[in-house]
Amino acid sequence: FCSVLLVDDVLCSSRGWQGLIAYGCHSLVLVVDANSAQTLQVLERHKASVVKVKWAKENYHHNIGSPYSLRLASADATGKIIVWDVATGAARCEIQEHSKPIQDMQWLWNQDASRDLLLAVHPPNYIVLWNADTGTKLWKKSYAENILSFSFDPFDPSHLALLTSEGIVFISDFSPSKAPASSGKKVYISSPHSSPSHNKLAAATGAKKALDKVKILISNEKPSAESVTLNDCLQLSYLPSKRNYMLLLYPREILILDLEVNQTVGVIAIERTGVPFIQVIPCFQRDGLFCLHENGCITLRVRRSNCSISATPNEEPDPEPVQELVYDLRSQCDAIRVTKTVRPFSMVCCPVNENAAALIVSDGRVMIWELKSSISGRNVRNSSSSASPLYSPVSFCGIPVGALQNKLPDLSLDSMIAGQGAGSGEELRNSFLQEVHLKFLLTGLLSGLPLPPFAIRMCPPLTTKNIKQYEPILAVGEIYMKKKNTSVQTCSNSDILADMLHVFPSDHRGIEWISLTGFISFATSTPNNLGLVRNELQLVDLPTG
Repeated sequence: FCSVLLVDDVLCSSRGWQGLIAYGCHSLVLVVDANSAQTLQVLERHKASVVKVKWAKENYHHNIGSPYSLRLASADATGKIIVWDVATGAARCEIQEHSKPIQDMQWLWNQDASRDLLLAVHPPNYIVLWNADTGTKLWKKSYAENILSFSFDPFDPSHLALLTSEGIVFISDFSPSKAPASSGKKVYISSPHSSPSHNKLAAATGAKKALDKVKILISNEKPSAESVTLNDCLQLSYLPSKRNYMLLLYPREILILDLEVNQTVGVIAIERTGVPFIQVIPCFQRDGLFCLHENGCITLRVRRSNCSISATPNEEPDPEPVQELVYDLRSQCDAIRVTKTVRPFSMVCCPVNENAAALIVSDGRVMIWELKSSISGRNVRNSSSSASPLYSPVSFCGIPVGALQNKLPDLSLDSMIAGQGAGSGEELRNSFLQEVHLKFLLTGLLSGLPLPPFAIRMCPPLTTKNIKQYEPILAVGEIYMKKKNTSVQTCSNSDILADMLHVFPSDHRGIEWISLTGFISFATSTPNNLGLVRNELQLVDLPTG
């Protein structure tokens, strides 16, 4: 019952290739099965709040001598990193360098040399490469600025970008065998809010004018003292779907950078009445972005095909045109009710199929949203939609998509959306194109316990008389002070929620078992103006509810 979360506690999450979700809760690490929405493992060894969790990648050849494994790295606020064998719940390795919280860590994705290499950011300005199997420090490198996070180039393992408090440091000589020799190329980027012209983006007309206003954000010169630096930048990440592209996440906008021309080529801005961003996960199968907002809403934005910057009638054409990246909102899930004690913490996306996302909430809930597609029988060429249509696959597994087919196999984002920019291909021109509509469906929900106080009782003990029908069950009475609705949860020994019984409309006070199949539950209502209360006593039969 460690899924009770505090609002001020640090939470982190990660989703592995095996379909498992891991997240930190206080000093514990919970592992949840995304398919059944059940807690599978609880890892207990940290003495402080867990701040980072990362699943080890399995993108290498496996055989009997090198089998699949469930390895997870977790870091806490004291700087300790523990590498877990999740299947057994044992700690394989413990790493300690400093006593400050780990800022960021990642497993090396290029695992030809070694599959046990873990790169971590130790405050304030150190990056350390560890052998996560033995706990050996391979090398350590310091930099001038405080390092906030980092991102590997998915197309080149020797390229690494560091997000610092003043700018971005690009490293082009990263190697597992030795520390980078140079200090990297430093690029200063001011916050979008620091540019006076950026405030006029909403009134600007034309994509080229808008992009001209944000091109000044990228420079090799240190910004002035009046400008705001990258302290309010929430995230930095390479785009795994496009080479030499990077995104910067701010609370109210996402900047897309073209590293070849060193300028901003796309801006995803939120309106003044919109909900700010918290996190963004770029996709690799298609050029799309999963975005998490402060109200718990997850949105999917997909790049519009064949975008380019065109000059207005009063402007001269640009001799070196730059491709503009426009991301259209394609789907969004329902928001949650955000209060002082309930707010979204983190989001993870399925790294294999990229068609499902899980939301971690501060009250212990894990909400699993799956992306579903539907198609219409009309021809896309006649579509009058302002956004470019998403095309359904012309064929899937060798079976052509019929004109009257209303459902597509939602195996992955790749099978749900045809190749972007493929609308000009010969195959799609000679076929019947169908537009794809995407929507989120809630397919899994793991409910945590409410805030204390609550009543908890274990069923009667095992004896020689009840050994055949005995099942260890724990009854937990929840108290919802605002809703004035009391329920009882019964959990079996496999940590699976067996049933939830809504018993009383008033505050729950206690539970007493009378047999293996029944218990007495009592509650007291809130006092009225005369100070009188309503006492309720009910006998509950578990088999019938």
